[in-house]
Amino acid sequence: MTDDQTADLRFYLGLALRLAVLIAVLLGAVHLSAQVKDALGFEVMPHNEALMHKMILLGLLSYVLITALPFVPGAEIGMTLLTVFGAQMAPFIYLATILSLTLAYSVGRLVPLDAAARTLRALRIMRIAEFLEQLCAIDRKDRPDMLIAMTGQPALRRLARHRYVALAVLINVPGNAVIGGGGGLAFAAGMSGVFSVPAFLLTVAIAVLPVPLAIFAFGA
Repeated sequence: MTDDQTADLRFYLGLALRLAVLIAVLLGAVHLSAQVKDALGFEVMPHNEALMHKMILLGLLSYVLITALPFVPGAEIGMTLLTVFGAQMAPFIYLATILSLTLAYSVGRLVPLDAAARTLRALRIMRIAEFLEQLCAIDRKDRPDMLIAMTGQPALRRLARHRYVALAVLINVPGNAVIGGGGGLAFAAGMSGVFSVPAFLLTVAIAVLPVPLAIFAFGA
C-alpha cells in the first residue's frame, strides 16, 4: 500500500469515526427524549406531589436541552408535559422553548465560520464549505446583501430579504427536524451572523407563541 493510499485510508477511517460519534450522540439524545417522555407518563395523585414537582423540573430541563440540539425532536416532551399536567404548563413550555432556541442561537454565535468551513471540507461537503468561506470573508453587516445577491430564485430571494419571517415560518413547519429542527435552525441563525440578538429574540417569541397560547386559552 502506497503512502497516498495509507493517508486516504486514515482519512476515511477518521471520517467514519467522527460520523459514528455524531450519529451515536443524536441517537442517544432521541433515546433520552423518549425515556423522559415515558417517565412523565405517571398518574398525578396527592401522595406523589413532591415527585410531580421533580418530574416537572426534569421535564422542562430535558425539554430545553434536547430541543436545542439540531435534528433531535424535543416537542414530544413539551406535549407530554401539557398532556400530564394540563394547560397551566403552557406558559412554562413557551418560556422553555424560547430559552432552548436562544441557547442554540448563542452556541451558533460562538462557532467561527472558518472553523465550520474547515470541518465541512474535511467531511468533503464542498459546496456548503465554499459558501461559508465566502460568507466569512465578508463583513457581518454586508452578509444579508450577499445572501440576497447569491439567491437565484425569486421566491428564495424574497425569503432572503425577509429572513426573520422565513425563520419564524421554518420553526413552525411540521417535520422541520429534517432541516435541523428548531435547535438546528437557531444554531444556523447564530452562526450566520445575519440575525441580530434583539430581532432574533423577538422573532422566536412571536414564532413559538401560537400553540402555547391556544392551549392555555382553550385547554390541552
